[in-house]
Amino acid sequence: MLPRERSGRSVAWLWAIAVGATLTWAPLARANPPAPTGPPRPPSPLAPAGEREAMAERPLGAGSYKPGNGVTLHSQDGRFALNFAMWAQLLFTGRHEQTPVSGAAARTASLELRRARVVLQGHAFTPHLKYYAHLMFAPKDLGFKDGAPTRAPIFQWYATLTRLANAQLQAGFFFVAYARQRMAPLPRLQFADNSTASYEFTLDQDMGLQVASPDIAGLGLLRYYAGVFMGDGYDWYKAGDFGFTYMGRVELLPLGMFEDFNEPDFERLTRPKLSLGAAYAYSDRDHRTRAIAGTSFVDGGTMSAHNFTADMSFKLAGFSVLADAYWRRGWRQSGGLRDEEGLPLSVQAARNGFGWTAQMGIFVPRTRLEASARNAGVRPPIVGASSLARLDEVGAGLNYYFFRHAVKLQTDYIHTWGPALPTGRGDQVRVQLQLMF
Repeated sequence: MLPRERSGRSVAWLWAIAVGATLTWAPLARANPPAPTGPPRPPSPLAPAGEREAMAERPLGAGSYKPGNGVTLHSQDGRFALNFAMWAQLLFTGRHEQTPVSGAAARTASLELRRARVVLQGHAFTPHLKYYAHLMFAPKDLGFKDGAPTRAPIFQWYATLTRLANAQLQAGFFFVAYARQRMAPLPRLQFADNSTASYEFTLDQDMGLQVASPDIAGLGLLRYYAGVFMGDGYDWYKAGDFGFTYMGRVELLPLGMFEDFNEPDFERLTRPKLSLGAAYAYSDRDHRTRAIAGTSFVDGGTMSAHNFTADMSFKLAGFSVLADAYWRRGWRQSGGLRDEEGLPLSVQAARNGFGWTAQMGIFVPRTRLEASARNAGVRPPIVGASSLARLDEVGAGLNYYFFRHAVKLQTDYIHTWGPALPTGRGDQVRVQLQLMF
């Protein structure tokens, strides 16, 4: 045998042994090596003081469960806490259109998983650093189109620093603290949804910074919110043009603090409770027809607008009242888009106008049954151009709270009419079952 042949065979045998050893020991390989055992090494003098203690593993203390609020776990030292909750709404809707669009049925019915949500919240490192994550999974929430989602599953996601009680700093993606009914958590409504006026004039979720106090000076009388937002809503992942939204809100509770953002009066106290609120927002060069909401302008332009709202919540012995009023005055900036013939598209007028909501609920004494009623409306201004059309709404409902909002059955009837409805008048019956864990 030639020396070159013997050398080639030796190399082949070495490769075979290496491959065999690799295959033999591969099951024992680990993606992450085990943590070192034995006494811990002293921290480096270059490391920040107290960093090792802050990042150390902590044993959990006793957990708790509260119906409707989920499971809460916290560390024994109280520096970390996690609350996990989930809720869903199964909704049946029957609808009748007086003048249906061409090719559509006058009567329709649907059964859907209207909302399916998971909420994670708590604090980290200190009770003054709080976090909140609200995720959604229902197809309508995710904006399914042709079988694919068009919206991220993030409903809200933010952190709040509460070290300064009168100046708590909040940052992330959350509801602009502008209108009362939109600020109320969705599972705590008396109807299956907000009013038509609320959806027209309110400001939705947005990326931003907010400074607030839930109880100014601890007096139990006043709250405030002030913030700056990107003005892009769910388009927060895109680069903006410095067209921000600026907001301020104040609330007065002359008879003391209470759950004014929980629409029913579960406590049924014989002492009246009242909350009065007012808010102003300036939208600078918003790219959609409503402030942080609506659709894009046909001409591709923007709208700047003054937005104002005032509202109140009153509760007494199972009787609750919610009322709000809205006003918007905006002006357009053309986008310069052209049609197929090269002619500039007409500039769509701003959606100027006003609206209102008047809603009430009353419990049958010593029962879990509540009756509710609502009237809402949207109006264009008396003077001046506007792309906003008149819309009216009246409705009534019955709610049975098996375990308050944790398990409840809601039924409501809504009648809408006006030029804003392309099909004329509409009648809608809804039955909704809600379960919160």
